[in-house]
Amino acid sequence: MAEERTNVIKWDNAGPNDILWEYNQEYIRTGSLLIVNDWQWAVFVRDGQVLSVFEGGKHTLTTANIPILTKVYEKVLGFKEGAFKAKVIFISKKQFQGKWGVRAMCKVAEDYQAPIPLMANGEYLYRISDPTLVITQLVGGMKSYNTAAVTDFLKSFINEQITQQLSKQYYMDVYTGLEKASLTTKVSIEPDFANRGLELLNLKINSVQTEEKYQEDIYKFQQFRSGAGREWKQFEVMGQMADAIGESTGGAAMGTGMLLFPQMYQQLSQQQGAMQGGMMQQQQPVQQQPKIMCPFCGGVNDHPYKFCKECGQPAPGQAPPQQQYTQAAPAPTPAAPAAAPAAKKFNRCPYCGEDISALPKTPKFCPYCSEQLL
Repeated sequence: MAEERTNVIKWDNAGPNDILWEYNQEYIRTGSLLIVNDWQWAVFVRDGQVLSVFEGGKHTLTTANIPILTKVYEKVLGFKEGAFKAKVIFISKKQFQGKWGVRAMCKVAEDYQAPIPLMANGEYLYRISDPTLVITQLVGGMKSYNTAAVTDFLKSFINEQITQQLSKQYYMDVYTGLEKASLTTKVSIEPDFANRGLELLNLKINSVQTEEKYQEDIYKFQQFRSGAGREWKQFEVMGQMADAIGESTGGAAMGTGMLLFPQMYQQLSQQQGAMQGGMMQQQQPVQQQPKIMCPFCGGVNDHPYKFCKECGQPAPGQAPPQQQYTQAAPAPTPAAPAAAPAAKKFNRCPYCGEDISALPKTPKFCPYCSEQLL
């Protein structure tokens, strides 16, 4: 049995994706030579307890570099120089790349709290930073120490961590900002990696999507969320209402349309007016004061008015004129020549005192008190 043992312990033929490797002998001779490459650690483990960790270089195994060894472990199995029982685990310091894929439930957006499924995938870059923690916290409970077991654990571990973090974010924030969401997720799960002796160097979200039946709802939400989308939707609704009003034969639909349609049109006009006000002011002439026709004589008056300036009749809704002026009329002034009747003009009504100087000519009757002026 002694001839089967070797005095040199090293990890040969390590592949680029190999994370760790367990030496195939449990009984180690004291005085054996341990060879550790610069990109490796060698960890001695017994009964789940880390005895010692060796950095790169050549090491002769004695009680000096493994102080926990005692004579209890010496002179077993017929070794004259003595031996002890322990596992030797070689761990790589290299960087490794892994892939992940998750399915989680999250809310669409801050102002759209409906939950939807989120399906995402990506990759991550990591390395082992603390071999002792890796042995005690990550692979300590495994039956064997090998790369496949570590890879399976990390795949399950990172999927669980990313699922928890993405479920706290909004779908639209992740979908429209993959870089920011990747960084947010990485920062959030870094402590969980560090607690297991791992350093998470990078994490990337490659793609995000949801089920097809939810995509149309999100599209409509985003369309309505934008200002142009809201206006387009309002125009669409107005068109549908107009069609319904045109096809309706009853008064109910017409009445509803007459109430709702102008309100919606007014809102759209206000929105468009804020953007087009400058151009409209340049293109349109200054509007004059609105006019209104007297229902008695057909004379045209400025709106609003109290009494028609042509016939003296009260405006619609105005009370009939009352004789409430008791002072005598002033002495009549000499009549103007018949050829120029427009020269006779009052700045104020001599009966009620209202200012009528803005009128282009003196009316026959005062538009305020209905007294005859001409």
